[in-house]
Amino acid sequence: MGFYSKPTRLAVRILTHLVGEGADCIQTGRNIARATQVPEPSAAKILQALAKRGILESRKGPGGGFRLAGAPSEVSLARIVAAVEGDDYMAECIGGLKRCMAHPRCPLHGKWTGVKDRMSEFLQTTSLEDMLHA
Repeated sequence: MGFYSKPTRLAVRILTHLVGEGADCIQTGRNIARATQVPEPSAAKILQALAKRGILESRKGPGGGFRLAGAPSEVSLARIVAAVEGDDYMAECIGGLKRCMAHPRCPLHGKWTGVKDRMSEFLQTTSLEDMLHA
């Protein structure tokens, strides 16, 4: 996933850890950060973004923390990327324009569109469950 930002790669690391710990396991942000070796401020920001999008449940107070909100098979990599990068994560232009668009047409648009389509399909069809068996 070198194509995406470091926070997205860290989000996948955090979620893979949580899935490995079991669906009923609630962990604090601090424990998650330690277990995944993600700096605590980064982990906190990522955990909040994932909770806001409904990928994680968060509970406050004693005994609180985070856990996966649904089955790992229901959480696609596309949902994770969108939670961290934003919904328009595939809008970047490889040729340096503000957004990827056909007009004005950049010289790489045709090739880039094919790459984006394949990447989008991969992200939409790959789940956290798949990550455990990779």
